Amino acid sequence: MAVSFVARKCTQCAGKLQYIKEKKIWKCLYCGAEIERQEQYDGLFTIKNVVRQSLLDTAYRRLDSASKNLIECEKIDSRYVGTIIAKLAYDMIRVITPGACDPRDAKSIFTQLKKTYEQLKSTGSGVSDDEEALYEFLEESDIFATLILVYDSLNDVTRRDFVSQMLDARDVYSKPANNNLLSYAIKSGKTDLADQVIANSDNIDPKAALSEVLARYPDGDAKGDRIAALLATGGIKYEDRKLIENYLADTKDSVKTKSKASIAALNQGLSINSDLLMDQIIRQADPEIVKNTLSAFCKNKISDEDVIKILAFAYECGNIQTACNAMDCLKNSGQYVLVPAKLIISMLSNSKISASDKVSLLKKSFEFKVDNKSFESVLTNYLCFNLDKAEDRKVVLECLLDRASNIPTSTVESYVLKCSIDGSNKPSIVRAMFEKGLNISFFNDLLSKYMNSSVDSKDIKASIIEVLSQKGLKIDPSYFVEYICSSTDELSVKIQFIKKMISNGSQLRADVANAYLERTPADQFSSELFSMIFTPGSSFTCRAVENYLLRFKDRDAVKADNVKTIVERATGDVLNSRCQVSHLGNSITCNLVQAYTLVTNDSQTTALAIAEYFISSKKMKINAEMSVSGSSMKMKKYVVANKANLSEATNSICERFKVYSMLF
Repeated sequence: MAVSFVARKCTQCAGKLQYIKEKKIWKCLYCGAEIERQEQYDGLFTIKNVVRQSLLDTAYRRLDSASKNLIECEKIDSRYVGTIIAKLAYDMIRVITPGACDPRDAKSIFTQLKKTYEQLKSTGSGVSDDEEALYEFLEESDIFATLILVYDSLNDVTRRDFVSQMLDARDVYSKPANNNLLSYAIKSGKTDLADQVIANSDNIDPKAALSEVLARYPDGDAKGDRIAALLATGGIKYEDRKLIENYLADTKDSVKTKSKASIAALNQGLSINSDLLMDQIIRQADPEIVKNTLSAFCKNKISDEDVIKILAFAYECGNIQTACNAMDCLKNSGQYVLVPAKLIISMLSNSKISASDKVSLLKKSFEFKVDNKSFESVLTNYLCFNLDKAEDRKVVLECLLDRASNIPTSTVESYVLKCSIDGSNKPSIVRAMFEKGLNISFFNDLLSKYMNSSVDSKDIKASIIEVLSQKGLKIDPSYFVEYICSSTDELSVKIQFIKKMISNGSQLRADVANAYLERTPADQFSSELFSMIFTPGSSFTCRAVENYLLRFKDRDAVKADNVKTIVERATGDVLNSRCQVSHLGNSITCNLVQAYTLVTNDSQTTALAIAEYFISSKKMKINAEMSVSGSSMKMKKYVVANKANLSEATNSICERFKVYSMLF
C-alpha cells in the first residue's frame, strides 16, 4: 500500500508537524493545528506487512525469520524504501548481535550495509513521503526502538529523531530492543527515556540493564533508584553480585549513590565484599549513610572477621555518631559479638578521641559481650599505661571502675606502686578500686612497699597511705620498725597511723621499742609513741638503755618506772657497762649511774628515784673511778671541783648519796 500525503508542513502556518500516535494524526508544534493525512492505497499493502514482520522479527532477534521475510520483500520490490530499511536493520542487528554471524563475515556485511544505506539516502533528502507513510504504518514500538539504534549507529540524526517521536517506550516488548534502547538513551543523555525503559521491568534483561546503568547512567539520586528497581525485579542472580562489587571498585560516583546501590543489592540477599564496602562507602560516608549501609549489610549473616572490621572502624573513625551508628547496626542485627580487648585498648590510647567520646564508646562496647579476661586487660592497660591527661583519665576510669566487679591484684599493685600520672586524683582512684570488694589478704605487702616508694609527692603519698590504711591494709613488721624509727611524718600523723596499723592487725616486732630508743634523735623522742610500741616482749640493748636514761626527756610520772623496766629487760651487762658523756667541756667515761648523775635534765624527784634504783637496788657505786679527759679520778673529786656548775638534780643526787661528805 503506497501512501501520499496532502502536506508535509502545517497547512495553517507552515510549521513543523509532530506525529500523534494515539490519534494517528499530525499536530503542528507552533499553532497546534491537527492535520489528518489523506492516503491513496495501491498494491504495496502486502510488502508493507512483510517489511513490518521482517523488522519485528529483527527487533526480537528472530533473525532466521527476519531473513526469510526480507527475501520475500526483495522479491516483491527490492527498491522499495521499506525493503531497504528492513535490510539495513537486519544487517546492523546481525553484525552487533554476538553469534548472529560468522566473525569472518562481519566486514563484508558492513560493506553491504554501507551500500544499502547509500541506497536509502538516494531516495531523497531527509525522510521521503513514502518513508513517512511506512513509519506510520509500522506502529510497533519494538521496530522504532530498533530503527533508533540503526540510525544512531549510522549517525543519521534526521531519521533517528523522526522515528524517535513515533516511539512509546512503554510498548517495547523485545528485551534485546529494550537493551539497545537503554544504551542509546543513557549515551544520549535522555534519562527520561532510560527511566521508561527501566520501568518496563517485565520486558528487559535485568542483568544487562543493570550493567548499563551501573556503568553509564549519570550519578545522582535517580541512579540509585534505578539500580534498586532493577535489583528488585528478581532477575539478578547471586553470582551477579560481582556487578555491584566491580561497580564499587571502579566508579567515580558519589558515596550516596554507591550506598544506595549497595543497600539495594544487600536487601536482595547479594553479599558484598566487606573490604570494598568499607573502603568505598563506610570510611567516606556521613553517619546516616553509614547507618543505612551497615544496617543492610548486617541483616545477612556476616563472618566474625567482618564483625571485627566494623568494630575496628567504629573505634577509629573519629566521629562518635558514626561510631555509635555502626555499633548499633551490629547490635540490632542480633550478631554474636565478642569484643577483643586490643580494639578497646587501641581506642582508649587514641589521643585524638575525647574523654567523653571514649566513655560513649566504652558504654557501647559493654552492650556486647566483653569477657572478664578482656575487660581486665582493658582496665589494667588504661590504669597503668595510658597517657591521657589526668582529668580525662578520671572520666574514663570512673566508667571502667563502675563496671569492674573485680580488679586483678597485680593491676592494683602496679598502679599504686608505679603510676603517678593521675596526680591529685590518684587517692580517689585507689579508694574506688578498693571499694570493689578486693580481698585485703592479697595485699599484705602493698602498704609497706608503697610507703617505701617515691612514685608520688609527699601530700599525695600521705593521702594514699590514709586510704590504704582505712581499707584495712597491714604493714610488714620489718617496715613497721622502719616507719616508727625513720619516718619524717608529723608526730600526730605517725601516732594515728601506728594506732590504725595495730587495729588492722599489723604486728609489732619485739625489738621495735629497742630500735626506737637506739635510732631516734633526742629531740624527736615521744613518750606517747614509746608507750604505744612498748610490749611485754620488749628487750633492750645497753645502747638503748643508755639513750633512754641519758638523752631522752620522758614524763616524770613514768620515767623512773620505765628505767627500772628497761634495765630489768636489758640483754647486756648494763650495770658494768661504761658510758661516755660530755660534761662541762670534759669527755668523761664512767658507769651508768655516774653518767646519769652528771648529765640528767630530769626533775629532782625523778632523778633521785632513778639514782636510788641504781645505787640502792643495783648496788652501783656512784663514787667509783672514772676517766675525765684522760685522767682517772673519783667522782667525789670531780663534783667537788665543779660543784658551782652542777645542776640542781646533780647536786641533789650527790647530797642524797653523800658524795660531798668527808666520810664518803
